[in-house]
Amino acid sequence: MRLLIQLAAVLSLGLATPAFAQSSSPAAAPPACANGQTSTASAPCTPAPSSDQSTAAAASNSGAGTIVVTARKTTEAVRDIPATINAVSQAQIAATGPLIGTQDLLRTVPGVRFNNLQAPNLSEISIRGSGTERATGADSGVGLFVNGAYVGSSTLGGRNFKNVDFFDLDRVEVLEGPQGALYGRNAEFGVVNLVSAKPVFSDTGFASNTYTAYLQQDQLIGVVNYVLSDDVAVRLGAEAMGQSKGFYFNPDNNEYYDKTQGWIARAQIRYRHGPWDIDLLADAQDMNLPAFVSGFQIAPGVSAAVPLGFTNDRFTVPSSGLNSTEQQVQRIQLLGSLDLGWGQLSSTTMVTHSNSLQYFGSSIDLTEEGQLQKLGEIGAYPLSQTHTGALDTTYYEDLHLSGKAMDGALSWLVGGEYMDQHDTNLLTIASNPCTLTAKTSICGGQPGALICYAVMPADTACPATYPLAFGSVSNTPQHYQSEAAYGSLTYKIQRFTLSGEVRYTNDDKVATVVSTALYTGLTTTPTTTHEFTGAKPSFTLTASYKLPTPWDDMLYAKTGTGYRSGGVNPGSPLAAEPVPFQSTYGDEDTVSYEAGFKGNLGPDLFLTLDGYFSRTGNAITSVNDGCTLINVCGRAQEIFNINGGTVHAYGVEANLAGRFDLFGGKLNADVAAGWQHATFVAVGGAAATALPVVGSSVAQLPVWTESASIDYYHSITENLAGFVHAVYTGQSGGGQDTVTPLAPFVPLSEINDVALRTGLDYRKLEAAVFVQNLTDESLRLLILQTAGVTTSVRWNQPRTVGINLTYKW
Repeated sequence: MRLLIQLAAVLSLGLATPAFAQSSSPAAAPPACANGQTSTASAPCTPAPSSDQSTAAAASNSGAGTIVVTARKTTEAVRDIPATINAVSQAQIAATGPLIGTQDLLRTVPGVRFNNLQAPNLSEISIRGSGTERATGADSGVGLFVNGAYVGSSTLGGRNFKNVDFFDLDRVEVLEGPQGALYGRNAEFGVVNLVSAKPVFSDTGFASNTYTAYLQQDQLIGVVNYVLSDDVAVRLGAEAMGQSKGFYFNPDNNEYYDKTQGWIARAQIRYRHGPWDIDLLADAQDMNLPAFVSGFQIAPGVSAAVPLGFTNDRFTVPSSGLNSTEQQVQRIQLLGSLDLGWGQLSSTTMVTHSNSLQYFGSSIDLTEEGQLQKLGEIGAYPLSQTHTGALDTTYYEDLHLSGKAMDGALSWLVGGEYMDQHDTNLLTIASNPCTLTAKTSICGGQPGALICYAVMPADTACPATYPLAFGSVSNTPQHYQSEAAYGSLTYKIQRFTLSGEVRYTNDDKVATVVSTALYTGLTTTPTTTHEFTGAKPSFTLTASYKLPTPWDDMLYAKTGTGYRSGGVNPGSPLAAEPVPFQSTYGDEDTVSYEAGFKGNLGPDLFLTLDGYFSRTGNAITSVNDGCTLINVCGRAQEIFNINGGTVHAYGVEANLAGRFDLFGGKLNADVAAGWQHATFVAVGGAAATALPVVGSSVAQLPVWTESASIDYYHSITENLAGFVHAVYTGQSGGGQDTVTPLAPFVPLSEINDVALRTGLDYRKLEAAVFVQNLTDESLRLLILQTAGVTTSVRWNQPRTVGINLTYKW
């Protein structure tokens, strides 16, 4: 399937008639254009897509290389930046189908992978060799930014964007490779910056409704933009989402695990007068999102607790516990710029408060446990419950000044950054207070209100006093304060350009771990406080050369450094766990090298090609304690971080984009692929049972990632046009988790995903039909194992079909 789709995209490129060079790249020194127009050799001034153009038409008018970004904190075209930079416009995102999660933003970016576990609080982004850690308490190795403000954290959900972050977007900017010099902490493998749509100085807006069949999900979005005066414009937007069905069902409480419902609201006011441009944004969300559910899948003869084996139905998973995910966010951002004539002063201020809650219980209920006991099996404790919570308050400030000198040959930038972040991590685990056998009742309740559930008539009664703890509570408040100064210089010497970026960061992170017994509040381990401090220099050096071609193609080479801050693992040790829990881990440091090419293969084909190598010391590595509901632990596994050793990563990425005339219409085609490899070349610093195996691969890092997209737009009459948009994304190779002496290699599922969207434009109205997971692939997104034995599996979402109506003015 992967080869067929990529071949179709390449054939489309080859059969098309060249005509639209402006979509692939501008020629050398194009004439200046006004009113947001773009220019090329073959089309001196092409109007930029207007606000009342259809989504499909706007996507068709998007050009590779011409998108303007602020990736290096100044305004530049993608093709002029000597690094691997990808920019995806709002129109290109909307053309692929409904925007529900982060995976919809990044599906066509080479070298970038979204580890989608169908549970937003646990899903996360990886770039190149960063891998992922299944959303444990570590910061991401990828910097997460919204309008240039850092929104990541080491809390639950802090390694993924929230829904409000990608509401009413203008574009997505993805910077691959080390970005520590300009972006600081946790940008060692790259940065994803989401840029919101600002108020514009014309009365515009849109209303959109998306209905997904079977799920019975409605997504209603409305955005209005009003001009109040020559200097002031406002933009108001809201989204409401409701869902009455789903694929994954819990019959115990008549609820769907994969429900999504809630609201998002945003208000902006922009003042633009003379040299001043100020935008004040306030937004919020209150969302119920898909819960984490993994069904048992235990083969016969591999578990003493269920020797006959036990497998849940894929879509119906009974659970006696709570299963939900909730996210609330409130945020204010103030974005300002002042043109001083000799320089540009820019400021980004953000205050945000968020609360992320997650509950998941055992994938078995009391009735199923009774059926297992009837067969003489021990089964699993059906009242197990895990609750995670993350409370985050962040203040962020960035102020920088940029300008040019020596007739534009020298570009400079100086700036400073400050972040103050208060987090609280909560982890509550309810476990069996009694020993589970095939002939005992189930112990439940809490001290002072004990409940005994006899799932079989002949079950022995629960003991008068429960011998074990009901569970544990780990509460970890954390204060993270960071200050930094940074700067950059870029000097052009004819066709050569040399640039350097440098940053000096001071970090101070203090975390206190409080571990108590569930319900009683009695301290189980001494309260400990851990502090991580450090003064970190980071740098980036880049050299580039513009080739003497009609399109000023570029060769470049780059090296840089970055780091990720150490921290504390939320959780508490358990004497029976096979892999001893560790409470802290230290900083991780990376140095990376990259070389690449950006340019045209012809007037209509734009190519980016790069190769990279990185070395990461004290690599933050995710391992699990080996616990399950059916072994001596009697509870779900805990995942925690260690400094696993030294990792070497290398890879190659390519992206070919073009735009053409085809059968009287306009075709955009894009093919991308990435090959990557990251392994532990040395280990040390942790318990031997937790250390990665030398030569094993970094977790959650596919060897191959591929994508292909085709967008075709054809006018039928003066007011009517048709369009079709298809996207393929794939991955293969790689392993799911860190390989240790107690955790064998688990291969990642091979993914071949196709999304299709087609419809009609009639004046300002667009109607479309979309299909996600067109081939109805069944994928095991997560396989939970203990000592090489599979215990449970998390599945993907089957094929969905829906319709979308959008009206723009």
